[in-house]
Amino acid sequence: MNAVAIYRALILVRGAWLLAEWMFGWGSFGHLNSLKLLHPFASLVGDAVSVVALLIIFAGLWFFCRWARLIFVLFVAGALVVIAFRSQHYSLTASPSFVPTINMFMVLLTGAIVAMSFLPPVRECFATKEV
Repeated sequence: MNAVAIYRALILVRGAWLLAEWMFGWGSFGHLNSLKLLHPFASLVGDAVSVVALLIIFAGLWFFCRWARLIFVLFVAGALVVIAFRSQHYSLTASPSFVPTINMFMVLLTGAIVAMSFLPPVRECFATKEV
């Protein structure tokens, strides 16, 4: 298996877990926040918009678009800053016991996606892509 195929497999797994997490209300989608207290449909629409935006970024990464790599790196950097300052979250529903373990694995996959997008030969795929 070459590096590009592994890179695309990582993107596929990460996107599939994002959809599963959203559809079943696991992980961050099950947390209680002020948007859910306003109106349940506002939270649903907000979550759907964020999932669609991430899926568009993953599609851009799949086709080696430079804008997607930049936005994804900014998204990951922003998430690291937010994690440092966020307060304790309370979940509305109990997730299955395997979800935290898989979430930690997804953090590692996200780091691998970022690292592989800046390392050869995947970096050359981004460099040769026409804008």
